[in-house]
Amino acid sequence: MLKVVSIVFIIPVLASVILNMIFEKPPTDHGKGTMFDMIANRYDFINRALALNMDIGWRKRMIAEVASQGSLFDASVRGQDSAKVLDLATGTADVAILFAEAHRDTKVEGGIKRGLNILGIDPSINMITVGREKIASKNLSDSVVLELGDVRNLQDLSENTFEAATMSFGIRNVPEKEHALCEIHRVLKKETENNVGAKFGILEFSEPGEDSGFMGAGARLFIRHVVPVLGAILSGAPREYMHLQNSIKEFPSPKEFVTLMEGLKCGENGNGSFRVDNLIQMNFGSVQLYLSTPIDKS
Repeated sequence: MLKVVSIVFIIPVLASVILNMIFEKPPTDHGKGTMFDMIANRYDFINRALALNMDIGWRKRMIAEVASQGSLFDASVRGQDSAKVLDLATGTADVAILFAEAHRDTKVEGGIKRGLNILGIDPSINMITVGREKIASKNLSDSVVLELGDVRNLQDLSENTFEAATMSFGIRNVPEKEHALCEIHRVLKKETENNVGAKFGILEFSEPGEDSGFMGAGARLFIRHVVPVLGAILSGAPREYMHLQNSIKEFPSPKEFVTLMEGLKCGENGNGSFRVDNLIQMNFGSVQLYLSTPIDKS
């Protein structure tokens, strides 16, 4: 049994080393979406394969938390206007579609269900094209709109507009993370004495720590070597897909990322940041769900 396990990991480790020797180091800035343009048509298949289909569950958990277990859709709690949701790094619109389906399937007991408007933004036009086709096929075009855009520059969106926001496996590809997070902070509704603040959920990978035990060590090897090799093979773009190995390794630890979010100085007066309300660890510490509220310290 031990021999089998060793072979399972030794082969991708060797393949990973060879790929890194053959191909140049991939670019670190994927904010313009050029890499994802190349793999858009295979992106969903690659995601399901690399995450062993568990990523859908991770996304549904984020949506349930950000929608406050459905209270976001309750007019008696949030008012009559349609709920406005922003999905950043929307890609092929997986989260936006799941959010719309959650809204459709939620029953509001003793009250009136609000409408829902989801805006998905992504820097890859090819990913958006695939996403729009999926939205149309599910008859969700009335609820979900996708637009080309960069999380680092949301100038077309008004401040204090959205009641909820999500970002799945995208923030690690953004070089100027602080700037991007402050842009998100600007467009979200802030918590005040009389109003509930927006909920912001971030799903992201990180390498499990050295104290994560045997399963965490296995997950760490899987992320470092199996995921980038399989991604390179399945995508047909090995140089570009090898970025996974670097981007995950270089992403801050969960503790460091919480510190980064809570230490932001957003806005003209530098008083804005996020309060991280919960950090949920999944998949043996290789996937984190950060749940936060935008606040103004002034």
